Amino acid sequence: MKKYWNALRFGNKKTKQLLWSAIILFLLMIAGIVMFAVGAGAVWALVAVFSFVMILVLLQSVRFVEVKMKPKNKQQAKEKGDIREKEFESLADITPADIEQLFVAYKVNKSHTPIVIEDFKEEKVHQSPAYLWKDRGYLHMLVLGGKPKNIAVSLRRITKITCKRDVMAYPMSEYEELKRSSNAALIFQGLLPTYTERQRAGGRRYFTKNVYVLEPGIELTNTSIRNVQGILQLPVSFEGFEEETDSKYYREARRMKMLLVDKILTPGEYKEKIRNLLKEMQDSKSSREDFLADIKRMVQARLVTQEVAAYFVENHKKKKKK
Repeated sequence: MKKYWNALRFGNKKTKQLLWSAIILFLLMIAGIVMFAVGAGAVWALVAVFSFVMILVLLQSVRFVEVKMKPKNKQQAKEKGDIREKEFESLADITPADIEQLFVAYKVNKSHTPIVIEDFKEEKVHQSPAYLWKDRGYLHMLVLGGKPKNIAVSLRRITKITCKRDVMAYPMSEYEELKRSSNAALIFQGLLPTYTERQRAGGRRYFTKNVYVLEPGIELTNTSIRNVQGILQLPVSFEGFEEETDSKYYREARRMKMLLVDKILTPGEYKEKIRNLLKEMQDSKSSREDFLADIKRMVQARLVTQEVAAYFVENHKKKKKK
């Protein structure tokens, strides 16, 4: 009886129609038996027999496919709950199947992109890989690690991206798990920070890196920002990077070069942007002296090549003669 009850509750439309027909015939069979018993005639006996035969035919026609699917759905739901609670010994233990289950459990949409979080003190996340996506007014980060978790930050709180330059770095001890060979690590190894080797006056060497801060306090590796800008169209701010005496063109050229060095711009994108900037300089109303001074500083800072500089210097000269 339990399987028929479950089929009535969870079955498809056809299954339910068959079972309700069987219930009506059952009631008609009972009525036929009662009417025959009280002497209403042999016709009622035939009605009862016919109803009984039809009930058997209908019940044999009932399929229980939908009933069997219900426990499967429950098992899937259980698996979703389990993957959210599952703890891994290390990043290397997270398999592609685990990541797929996490995507389903946390409803990661198709626009997701990989990033590496340097630090997010508010959520106690440090040097961890994550998947980033935007949905319904929130920025989501599925952070992978010992116990994966989803962090949702209101887009209203995310106002800008700021570069923290020359942060002390220790390449040998940072991101140890991401540097090991594993399925999960391979996805994120290209997003590890870029280190710059420097030397103090006494000859001692040390390393620095640029860290980008996504308000409210989400610190990311420089190599993650290009992916972030694919989700959030936010410009990068370089606070304390420029001198007050720098012209707006020189400042912009330095920003572009920093974005190139930190792999936020590709070489092709940088070349196009710097040429557009030089053309804007060439067409501006600035004096010949100011133009040449900016071009000279850009060449000295290796923001443009000698060849490119010479081309725009000549164009500027022709323009001024007209």
